[in-house]
Amino acid sequence: LIIMKFKLDELTIYFPYDYIYPEQYSYMCDLKRALDAKGHALLEMPSGTGKTITLLSLIIFAQPLSSTRKLIYCSRTVPEIEKALAELKRLMAYREKFVGKEHFLGLGLTSRRNLCIHPTVKKETTGIIVDANCRSLTASWVREKALAEPGSVETCEFFERLESEETHGSIPAGIYTLEDLKEFGNNNVLCPYFLARRMLAAANVIIYSYHYLLDPKVAEMVSREFSRDCIVVFDEAHNIDNVCTEALSIDISKPLLDASARSITDLSNKINGLRESSSEKLKEEYRRLVEGLQVAQEARYSDEIMANPALPDDILNEAVPGNIRRAEHFIAFLRRFVEYLKTRMRVMHVVAENPTSFLQHVREATFIEKKPLRFCAERLASLIRTLELSNLSDYWALAKVASFATLVATYQK
Repeated sequence: LIIMKFKLDELTIYFPYDYIYPEQYSYMCDLKRALDAKGHALLEMPSGTGKTITLLSLIIFAQPLSSTRKLIYCSRTVPEIEKALAELKRLMAYREKFVGKEHFLGLGLTSRRNLCIHPTVKKETTGIIVDANCRSLTASWVREKALAEPGSVETCEFFERLESEETHGSIPAGIYTLEDLKEFGNNNVLCPYFLARRMLAAANVIIYSYHYLLDPKVAEMVSREFSRDCIVVFDEAHNIDNVCTEALSIDISKPLLDASARSITDLSNKINGLRESSSEKLKEEYRRLVEGLQVAQEARYSDEIMANPALPDDILNEAVPGNIRRAEHFIAFLRRFVEYLKTRMRVMHVVAENPTSFLQHVREATFIEKKPLRFCAERLASLIRTLELSNLSDYWALAKVASFATLVATYQK
């Protein structure tokens, strides 16, 4: 039996392979200097030289298990996430042989489409449809109706058991690949996706996509509770600029604007219907919006509607502008903005302009001010929540227009 154990300064490292390349040892030395200095490091190794296991070995052995400092490992694709989780699993199994079993939790996280185990929902292959079908089973208003009128609507048994007081939605210590999470969910009738989300706060190591940390729309929902002293690793870091650019970029096309116009008409009809049946809901929403976004009613984590596309520090902490507080006024506002965008799409040549110039033209042509545009994404999410709409795939085009409005009015450089 070959035991790969060595010292790096005063740090004892167990390496789960029979041999360590000189490049791997050098990589560990540079990485340890960066950790000791609590600074940033840009490290490069050739493909196929084992940088993932090298990095995991050094960082995990450098952190006492009693430490609350997390390792957040960001990768690009699901296969790469699975590969990193497999290496972590191998490393911790090797370590256990020599230091005994320890309380250590390592998790991977990916989209609902990759983790769903509901027999009907998991058959869908499109992420937007899976998300929409999931919300139609787990939204708080759906669950409240199912409780008040048993059998009237379908819910998800995996999510219901996760939410029940009997299970408390926990998972034993260990390393869980994505398939492990699904297997655990099937065996215990628990939703793997929301279980993983819930356990992130307790995990020592989290391995997930770049977008969960870099894309404001996702990071605000998933990663906002992480402390600032987390160790963050970006695998294949040369892709970061592309991910950041994509996160704050939106493509607008004529079909998308046509779909947005149809969604606006649909929302207008639903608002009229709600006003006739339960106008108090619209009045309550108006009161919340007067108070401000931060004190507005927050959705449960299963009710995530349309996250704000702006960075958290740039989201306004104030009341929604008066001209878009009422639902019918906001719909008219959106209709006017969509019609303006349609006129801009009719040009037969390329036009390049900065946000300031664009906003000025919007104001001159439609009298739409910058401030209400900044609130478009949040205001649309609030309206959809008030109308208790679960099938968000019907409104994806309008959500993109609202996100575009928020981004162009928030970032002018």
